[in-house]
Amino acid sequence: MKKILTGIKPTWNGMHIWNYLGAFKPFLELAEGKEAYIFIADYHSLTSVHEAETLKKNKLRLLKEYFALLPHDTKITVFEQSKVNRINDITWILSSVTPLSLMLRWHSFKDSKNKNSDINMAVFNYPLLMTSDIISYDIDIVPIWKDQIQHMEFARDIAWNFNNTYGELFKLPDYHVDKNLQTIPWTDGRKMSKSYDNFIWIFDDEKTLKKKIMSIVTWSETLEEPKDPKKCNVFALIKLFASSEKQKEIAKKYKAGNYGYGHAKLELLEIILEYFKEARARYYSFENDMSYIEKKLSEWNKIANKLADEKYEKMMKMVGL
Repeated sequence: MKKILTGIKPTWNGMHIWNYLGAFKPFLELAEGKEAYIFIADYHSLTSVHEAETLKKNKLRLLKEYFALLPHDTKITVFEQSKVNRINDITWILSSVTPLSLMLRWHSFKDSKNKNSDINMAVFNYPLLMTSDIISYDIDIVPIWKDQIQHMEFARDIAWNFNNTYGELFKLPDYHVDKNLQTIPWTDGRKMSKSYDNFIWIFDDEKTLKKKIMSIVTWSETLEEPKDPKKCNVFALIKLFASSEKQKEIAKKYKAGNYGYGHAKLELLEIILEYFKEARARYYSFENDMSYIEKKLSEWNKIANKLADEKYEKMMKMVGL
């Protein structure tokens, strides 16, 4: 059975629609019939989050969101990166067969360097830990966003370098890019950005969610004028969550006139609330009781550790330690 894995860093205060559509939903679809893993990339978050309470808060919220979005009887293994005891040991051994020239080609490192010359070493070493996150568990497929292709090419190169030096041990992971989700509109029509604050957070309370949706930038036609749904940020989001029948119904209203962007925004709010109804209910239930999450994490962290321990022991023998 093929293995599939994804992970999200707890560097954000919540999961937004981009996270869900760009990573989580494609992962769930690809996970059908496979051995699936999701991990909280909390070590990776240390490249930018340096306040303990902020990291704890972000991680707690992300855990509640993961478990809210997963079916209650899920067979997907959720674990914490920082609870895998040998992950950094594996990373160190991989670093010994990774050329500096490869690391210097890392796009994220070059971008960070251009923005801030005093970056930390965790940013530079990010590809090594990321590679360990994948190949330690013999993962076959990683669903990614288009701009993460270099991440996977690095992981394959680093795994190949070890195999070429010491002998066959690691699978060379493949990746999957969902081309249908490469352009997801944000509330102002621009590319998503923390500085723009143009996200829609899935688990915000209904009042906050409504405020965010009502702030979506639209054109300036009058209420009476017909409108082109294909040019509207609101309708682009409706298409991502509404049934085909509902899409046709709303598109007809756009073209007929006497249907304002405010009406479309309220319909989008209803559609999103309905789409995430069960997940939102589970999320708020976890606000008062984390026992289920704690129990499952304890079980699944042990599974991840067992797999990584086995890979580490083989590595140690192969390198002569």
